[in-house]
Amino acid sequence: MSKQKLVIISYSDLNKDPRVKREIQFFKHYYDITTIGFADSQILGITHFDVSHPFNRIKLAARLPKLIMGLFSSYYWNLKEIKKTEQILSSLTVDFILANDADSLPIALKMKGRAKVIFDAHEYSPEENADSFRWRILFKRYKTFLIQQFASKADLMLTVCDGIAQKYQEVFGLNPLVVTNAADYFENMNAMKVGSKIRLIHHGLALPQRKIENMIAMMQFVDDRFDLDLMLVFRKEEYQKELESLIGGKKNVRLIPPVSTDEIIPFIAQYDIGVYLLEPTNFNNKHALPNKFFEFIQARLAIAIGPSPEMEKIVSTHQLGKISPDFEAQSLANTLNSMSRDEIIVFKQNSDVAAKGFNAKFNLDKVYQWMNQF
Repeated sequence: MSKQKLVIISYSDLNKDPRVKREIQFFKHYYDITTIGFADSQILGITHFDVSHPFNRIKLAARLPKLIMGLFSSYYWNLKEIKKTEQILSSLTVDFILANDADSLPIALKMKGRAKVIFDAHEYSPEENADSFRWRILFKRYKTFLIQQFASKADLMLTVCDGIAQKYQEVFGLNPLVVTNAADYFENMNAMKVGSKIRLIHHGLALPQRKIENMIAMMQFVDDRFDLDLMLVFRKEEYQKELESLIGGKKNVRLIPPVSTDEIIPFIAQYDIGVYLLEPTNFNNKHALPNKFFEFIQARLAIAIGPSPEMEKIVSTHQLGKISPDFEAQSLANTLNSMSRDEIIVFKQNSDVAAKGFNAKFNLDKVYQWMNQF
């Protein structure tokens, strides 16, 4: 019996988009998958259509007045990636479409009736880059329009955490299924030992709004047991230089080269504590429940965070680590200083237990059970 056909759309580099890559890895066991997006996921057995195109500053500038004037439909349907996607979809026989982020939803809904449409909103689209004045002027109303006009038409909607699901319900009357960013299950090879030097790790995309500098500042207040490695991917050279300057001659902080997404968990498993101090500068930051948090768990690390409510709920419930009382660098340093070696070992052991539930298969099974009705 031939498999049903699933198209996954995401206007991102699929090889570097952890959530989308996990979706592909999970669903390939059940469906014949075609992906549409930018760079290929490089997962064997997947048909990929690349809809990327060279950046053209002049054409972009010509389209911006449409956003300012609220001509959102005209703006959307004239995007090159949307036109290319429409051509591809028209040639395919499809049973399900999984549309990632609001940008891919209207084009996916063109197949409604021929295919069931699942909308993975990821985070809260109307506040996506709310720290940026330019984004608020150009894209906030546009993203709100996409959710307002199209989200209720999807057959199933997903988002990453309870707080964001509640916001979609309050503002738009939507009821998304929560599918967290839980990482693939990693077989525990960690001996749960902690040496005389306690090794801290923070990894991920280095964006100025995430204020990585706060974790660098934290290291001037920790005791001499602690070393911090920052494994960061930079989009802006200026921000990289800023952080390099802040690190300067500090002996307890290093910038280290990033590894591929598939190597993150086995690599960070050599550390003791995963650290994340994320100021709630916008709605999505306040309710962040990111990939790295679940990668900390799969790597069997203790966790030290600021009081971010979604992460705090899991850390507290499962006794995975400690939570700073606020988002000040010195407060998280004090929290780290209060952790004994024996406590860290217990937290790591608790992460080992939690890893069995907080993993992608356990998570995405909920979506598969819904799909399996059809």
